[in-house]
Amino acid sequence: NVAKQAKAGAAPFGGQQPLHNHHYHHQEEEEEVVILKVDGSRLPKISSAGCGGYLSSASQDWICGFVQKLMFTPTLTSDETEREAILRGLLWVKEKEKKKVIAYTDNEGVENLVNSGRRCKDPLNLIHGIRDLLNSDEWEASLRLISGVENAVADRLAHKAHSQISYDLEEIKDPPQNCLMHLK
Repeated sequence: NVAKQAKAGAAPFGGQQPLHNHHYHHQEEEEEVVILKVDGSRLPKISSAGCGGYLSSASQDWICGFVQKLMFTPTLTSDETEREAILRGLLWVKEKEKKKVIAYTDNEGVENLVNSGRRCKDPLNLIHGIRDLLNSDEWEASLRLISGVENAVADRLAHKAHSQISYDLEEIKDPPQNCLMHLK
């Protein structure tokens, strides 16, 4: 019991607890913001679609990435692959139990549609799913726009998804060689 009190920061045997201890403990509990950058990719000439992205710290240090092959149909649009990338990326980060995430896409139309709250034609319910995730009480999440140049790593990961055999999400521990020059 004394050990439990000591671990909790309480002073054993009625001693006084230093004031700075409580403040320090509070700072430890603060969840760091993580950055998610995602991209979708559609190659109709080879009937292939995929998405990819990666998670970094607020200081842009690589944490991990993902690639996922998507089911291709002739009617699948570039916007839909981007929506899939955002949705799957957010779900992936949520599974990691992160509490603060800023997601980035280089597709202005999709970013605008998600953040505007407007009703739209969304047969796959991707926009609805993205909005539900962003508005979840379980975390703080937002979607923002970045340039294609700033999204080069996610773009390369999305292209890597075309070579996947499985449709399962594959997590990538280390950045692929072709991404290194684009990381901080």
